[in-house]
This record gives sequence, structure tokens and C-alpha cells, in this order.
Amino acid sequence: MFAFKKLLNDEEKLKIADEILRNLPQWFGIEEAIVEYVNGVRNTDFYVAYHLDKPIGFISIKSNNEYTSEIYVIGVLKENHNLGIGKKLLEVSQKELIKNKVRFLMVKTLGESHSDKNYKITREFYKNAGFYPLEEINEIWGKENPCLIMVKNL
Repeated sequence: MFAFKKLLNDEEKLKIADEILRNLPQWFGIEEAIVEYVNGVRNTDFYVAYHLDKPIGFISIKSNNEYTSEIYVIGVLKENHNLGIGKKLLEVSQKELIKNKVRFLMVKTLGESHSDKNYKITREFYKNAGFYPLEEINEIWGKENPCLIMVKNL
């Protein structure tokens, strides 16, 4: 029913990231952030979930150092939430990281001190996937958007 594929072509990465992020305004509603994320996927490992050859989700993983990688950005179209797509994208990317002897996977998301209900769901997704909160800081995105760093041991 669903297919998962690693993409290498930067233009395809940009197109898919742009299309999906623009269809998730509850999480990606700031134009400058969308543009930054889309341009940033170029030098990342990029995995796509397809349904009938249509991209419905992706995960972009960047390497921070030889031991730690980071979920740079992830998005699954809202109508495909709760079908295991995000979980499978994580599994596919983590298999590759483990094969390459990466030890930790981290993610930055909106912190718990912010009341946004959509990001509460996002944090639950990460917790259910084995991530633990490490620290919430204001220095990355500012006081109005506290950044929660979460980490998982691979």
C-alpha cells in the first residue's frame, strides 16, 4: 500500500519538501521557515513515503557529527496521520544510521512550555518513538518559540 524510498536528487527533494510542508500550515505556517527548511534538505539523507506513486510524507536527516544525527524536518500529509507513515519513515532512516554506526538521533521541536496543541501531538509522537526530552531552550527560536531538544539512543 505504501512505498518508502531514499531520494538522492536534490531537485526532487526540494519539490517534495515544499509541497508537503505547504500543506501542513498547523506546523509550518511561517513562510521564511518553509523556505529555510526546503533549501536545507539538499545536503541531508531524504526518505519519502509514497501512496500510489504520490509523495505523502518525508523525513530529512542531517549528520551533526560521526555519533549524532538529527531529524532536520519531517512531514506527513494530515490525511495520512495515524497510519504509521511517520513511524515507518523513522524506522527506515534509523536502519541506515545504525548501519553507519551513528549512536544518537536528536530532534528539535516546539517546547512543552508552549501551548500549541499540534506540537503537543508532535511531542507525543516522538516520545512514543523512543525520544526523551533533553532540554528546552529559548536561544534557538526565541522566547515565543521555545525549542525542546529530544534525543534517542540508537
